[in-house]
Amino acid sequence: MNVLIFGYVPHGGGFESAMYFLSRGDSVTITDIRSRSSLGESLDYIEKQGAVIHCGGHLTDDFLNADLVVKSPTIKLDNEFLSYSKRTESDLSYASYRPEIKQVKMICVTGSRNKTVTTSSLCHALNVLGHKTHMCGNMGLTAFSELRNWDNGDIPEYLIIEMSSWVARDTYTFLGENVPHVAVSVITSPFGEAGSEEISLGECTGEFNVHADHIICPASVKDTIGKLAHKKAKNVSSIESASKGLSKALPEKMRASYAVLRKLGFSSSDINNVLKSFRGIPGRGEMVLRTECALYVNDSSSLIPAATGFTMENFVNLPVHLICGGSDSSLDAEGMLGALKAAASIHLLDGSFTATRLMPLLKSKRIKFSGPYKEMEEAVSSASSRIDHESRLLQVILLSPGSSAFEQFGNEFNRGESFRNAVLSRQDH
Repeated sequence: MNVLIFGYVPHGGGFESAMYFLSRGDSVTITDIRSRSSLGESLDYIEKQGAVIHCGGHLTDDFLNADLVVKSPTIKLDNEFLSYSKRTESDLSYASYRPEIKQVKMICVTGSRNKTVTTSSLCHALNVLGHKTHMCGNMGLTAFSELRNWDNGDIPEYLIIEMSSWVARDTYTFLGENVPHVAVSVITSPFGEAGSEEISLGECTGEFNVHADHIICPASVKDTIGKLAHKKAKNVSSIESASKGLSKALPEKMRASYAVLRKLGFSSSDINNVLKSFRGIPGRGEMVLRTECALYVNDSSSLIPAATGFTMENFVNLPVHLICGGSDSSLDAEGMLGALKAAASIHLLDGSFTATRLMPLLKSKRIKFSGPYKEMEEAVSSASSRIDHESRLLQVILLSPGSSAFEQFGNEFNRGESFRNAVLSRQDH
């Protein structure tokens, strides 16, 4: 099959889409109006895997020759080149045609804020409660990553999808009457004002979500959502009323998650307990493990050098054993120099950024480091060996790469999972 990736997103979407189809033996072409240099080094990696790269504009023949066009959410539906496409899909619409979709219970999360924390905390809670759950969507984890799991027989009981209103609208446009069954749709916050004449189905939630068996939304738009979705009152709940049992020890942003879990039939005490164990959004300052003298933090989603500096500022008064480095030699390592100087010790992951940018900077500044390591387990072991067990200060083992992950791990989520597994495996021994 000839697949055209229309609009390239270096981290997540475009990269994962291309790698998915390449792994299946399909012919893949990537087209983007931006210059190749502006899209980063991951294009070079994909090209070595067999993809054809067309940057700086679009060729009509690419669309005419494609059996499938995978559209980036950044491309508008009325783009003129889509008129040449035989079949256009988003990652979510493509996944929706897979037979496995009927085996999973779908929960869709949208809203103008708190989408990612709701998606992540729900996924965490359901897994802790014994129900195998995966997530994908806006947070950068494309549905093609989930399809790889399915291809390997790893099919969850629940699939939680984070969707912006425009992603939902795109997906619904492609699917039409083939929208899969959605168990619960939660709208974390309204997109418009209740009673406004300009409020529309898309502005409220995205058409995809209102086909759910049950909708949970803010009280301010409950009646409007119910009318737009043609739902009976019993099929629409307000977050406020459905989350009255939320523990006062939990933040307000957990209300939507609590409400969904109550709707799924879990007890208030069980929900409060599992939500209290939620350590944050995976890959974004996620607290993986706390021991008597050390805190292990997964910040794998720091994809640029400056992001490492921002994360380090959260631990300014604590010794930090920093695990960093990775892919993309086009990045400027100077952006993380402050973080490197502040770290108690530095442990490098292998990759093009590490070899061509980070190591030369460290050597020029005479900053000591360990590595580079090809395996995450080695880096975690190296960093952990520097813990001073006699110190009264809490010490931090921080994964904050400041670069991409495509060479060693595929994407930042796999990198973060590798860190999490390496940390927890040490705990088991």
